[in-house]
Formats: sequence, C-alpha cells, structure tokens
Amino acid sequence: MKRITLLVFVLFFMSLGHAFADYSFSYTSPDNGGFVVSGTLQTIPEAGASDGTLIAIGGSLSISPSVTAQLYTGNGSIPIGTTQFTSPAGAFWYDNRLNPNSTPMLTNPGLLFTIGQNGQPGYEEINIFGNSGPNDYSFYEGTGPGNYSIIHNDGTFTIKDPPSAVPIPPAALLLGAGLFGLVVVRKKLK
Repeated sequence: MKRITLLVFVLFFMSLGHAFADYSFSYTSPDNGGFVVSGTLQTIPEAGASDGTLIAIGGSLSISPSVTAQLYTGNGSIPIGTTQFTSPAGAFWYDNRLNPNSTPMLTNPGLLFTIGQNGQPGYEEINIFGNSGPNDYSFYEGTGPGNYSIIHNDGTFTIKDPPSAVPIPPAALLLGAGLFGLVVVRKKLK
C-alpha cells in the first residue's frame, strides 16, 4: 500500500518538471508573388537554458491543402543543448530549437520537417532556418545534399504565442487520478 502511494506521488511530481506549449507559425517569402507555409510546433523548455530557448518535440507544416510535413525528431529523441544533427538523407543540419525572445528566433541549423519515409519514393526534407537579420529566414526543400527542389530566402518567420503554457500535462493528471483510484479500490478490498 505504501509503495503504491509513493509511486503515485513520484509520478505526479515528475510530471511537474516540464511545461508544454504549442505555437502556430508561418514562413513567408516575397519570392514568386509570395510563398507562404504555416504549421504548429509543440515545445518544451530547453534544459538549463535561461534565455527562454525551447526545444520542438513535435509539429507539422502545411505546404498546400494536400501536403503536410512532420517535424523530424530523430525517431523520438529530443535534441539536447546546441547539438546539431544531420537529417536522415543528409540534406540538412537541424537542431529544432526555437527562441521567441531572440532575433532571429531560429538558429542556422533550424527546424527539420520530413514528408514520407527516408529511402522511399516521394521522400522530401524541409529545413527552415534563421540567418543574420531579424527578417532573414530561409526555406529549403530537398532530397539530398545539394539537391534542393525549392529554395526561398529573405523570408520572415513569425509565431503566435500559445494561449497559455500548461504546467501539468493532462495525461499526467489522468495517470495520477487513475493510480490514486487503484489505491482507493485496493484499500477498500482489504
């Protein structure tokens, strides 16, 4: 009984460690009369960062009504710190970091999105990254190093703040409530 109660409290307090936030974003370039894509990012605070840097742990990008790319997270692993990763096809570097308090908000490795599965027909990688200026972002789409079918430079990257950060993820609350319910049921059965 004491072990189950302890487990409930440990899991509950572990869930308090991360605040999740969803941002909607858009990338706009003046090329060809205006190129616009939009999407969402699910983020958590970067461990140890005091400047507001966030790590994107999920998200998607809409290129057109019928084409959606998913944020690539390295098979679920979260980039830690300023580590740069190579995309699956080797076309891009990425770090999936976002800093709403900085200019530019994206580092040069930037965000990586993928369409389809690497090695399969139709696979594409998309990299949105920041350059030196406040409105100087780039959008590259390609299948391998130097093989870029779409390139847009001098674009803007904007985000819309989430309504509010959720300090306790709803799933953790459900887990805690379920475990607490098990403790109560077990106690009544004894």
